[in-house]
Amino acid sequence: MKNKHLTFEERIVIEEQLNKGVSVHKIAERLDRPDSSVVREIKRNRYIFHTAQKEHCDFKYERACPVENLCNGTRKCFRMRCNDCEEYCNANHCYNYTPYICPKLKKSPFVCNGCSENPCRQGAHSPKFKYNARRAQIVYEDKLKESREGITLSSEEMEKLDNLVSPLLLQGQSLKNIINNHKDEIPVSESSLYQYVDRCYFTARNLDMPRKVRFKPRYKHDKRAQSLQEFAIRRTYKDFQEFIKKYPDVNIWELDTVIGINGGYSLLTMLHRKSTFMIAVLLKEHTQEAVIEALNDICESIGIEEFQRLFQVILTDRGTEFSNPLAIECDRYGEIKTKLFYCDPYCSWQKGMLERNHEYIRQVLPKGRSFNDLSQSDIHLLMNHINNYPRASLNSVSPYDLAKLMLGDNFLKAMKSERILPDDVILKPYLMRKPFDNK
Repeated sequence: MKNKHLTFEERIVIEEQLNKGVSVHKIAERLDRPDSSVVREIKRNRYIFHTAQKEHCDFKYERACPVENLCNGTRKCFRMRCNDCEEYCNANHCYNYTPYICPKLKKSPFVCNGCSENPCRQGAHSPKFKYNARRAQIVYEDKLKESREGITLSSEEMEKLDNLVSPLLLQGQSLKNIINNHKDEIPVSESSLYQYVDRCYFTARNLDMPRKVRFKPRYKHDKRAQSLQEFAIRRTYKDFQEFIKKYPDVNIWELDTVIGINGGYSLLTMLHRKSTFMIAVLLKEHTQEAVIEALNDICESIGIEEFQRLFQVILTDRGTEFSNPLAIECDRYGEIKTKLFYCDPYCSWQKGMLERNHEYIRQVLPKGRSFNDLSQSDIHLLMNHINNYPRASLNSVSPYDLAKLMLGDNFLKAMKSERILPDDVILKPYLMRKPFDNK
């Protein structure tokens, strides 16, 4: 029965038992409910069925009234207290006035159902409360219906929420991320925010949300025989699994490329699995030599020893640009700097963290967009915005913050990585727009 609403049948039982003078505790036991649930139900749905013929202040019966001389001596009645003066003993004149309530209504069961005192001696001065099952059910159903219709915010609150949420959505951030960064400022749930956007209550629309789109069906490859490429021998995904099982604490990086247009510049991307921190290098040629040069440049920028410590294992696909494992594993002087493994053919999910992170790149650099007008400084800017975007998978922490702990400040400095505040993160194409670009 936990977290279940009361049914109409249960409300009928409550009314019948109250009319018989049964205690709240006995009623709760019969319904297998906590006493507090029955008490809340009674107090929430009791109603006045008889008003007092003549209201009196609570101080008149229960306590000595401390108020005197409300008329400033104009009446000259010489009364000790004002509670005997009908003209001033009311809510309009006395700040201490409290309407009298029958003492039996201030304690369980809080209603007059089943009251043994008949006729009621307090009826002339105290309102009477009653619990009715049918009336309580109607109120419950109306409230349930209202809670699922419209919005509960005022126009001012809605405008304030729109001014907070829409600009961040237009920067390419997700609603989940916005809620995590502004928990104290958003008075509604995540599902309500999605409904507000869907119903066009906000300036931002569904099209402005990064993943609120319809995905096209995935292309299915025919079943093919396992590839026998020589460069992948003893470097297969099965070998990778056995290696990390033997050395579970190694730093693993996923490696891939992102293509702009055919024959143009491309990006070499690497992602650190433990922190999801990603680095990218602009390649002027999509070739094996360009990939090897880029990795060697990273190695020289942080030093061979640091590279060996941080880049212990690299996992990539079987593209031709990665088909020279010995050159990738060694630096320019022949010293081994890392260990390389390959995913199985057509199994991009085996390096799924990097594939997922490519979506952030595509939010800023859509497919078909040339990279030829970009510089490495532009790519550093793009990576800073992506790496400072908090992730739900990281408990709302950004990859930059985790990398700062796991990889160190010197590495981040060498990668030109900088801190960006969550609300300043932009994942839209205008991040890369040049001053002369009028598109």
